[in-house]
Amino acid sequence: MPSSNPSDNSSDLCSMIVLRHAEKDSGPDPALTEEGHQRAKALAQLMAGVQVDRMYCTEYLRTRQTLEPLSSEVGTPIEVIPAEDAPRWRAIVASIQPKEIVVICGHQNTVPLFIEEVGGRLGGLDSYSGQLWIPGHVYDRLYMATWQHSEGSEKPHPQLIELRYGNRC
Repeated sequence: MPSSNPSDNSSDLCSMIVLRHAEKDSGPDPALTEEGHQRAKALAQLMAGVQVDRMYCTEYLRTRQTLEPLSSEVGTPIEVIPAEDAPRWRAIVASIQPKEIVVICGHQNTVPLFIEEVGGRLGGLDSYSGQLWIPGHVYDRLYMATWQHSEGSEKPHPQLIELRYGNRC
């Protein structure tokens, strides 16, 4: 039952779920391994019943394959955005509206950037040439950021939850 308390701003919450693609094979645009396909199925099972409003991934096969079972489960199509199109990714994150849940599947070097875009910071990362990366062996993390919607230009102050799904890495 919705609260009638005027100070209750829970309806103004924006939500973004960000994850790295599941385990991949080798090559220039590798597919998921069998373990990666199992992790993608575990993601769909974990989020079954969640109203996902939008889903995004990069142009790489591994990110799309990670989200496909979830897309089938929740009925939300996947939109593909080039990994290098930073302005478009920033615009997507900035466009998240109250009550929306947006899922983004990226890479070990882009997931931290998406979280930083909403004012969050991940721990346990590696640093390469001044950029933060998820360690190469880590595929089981899912990050959920929620924040109060505001019309201002300052970054929100998100609540950040780190979850693990599928087999432990």
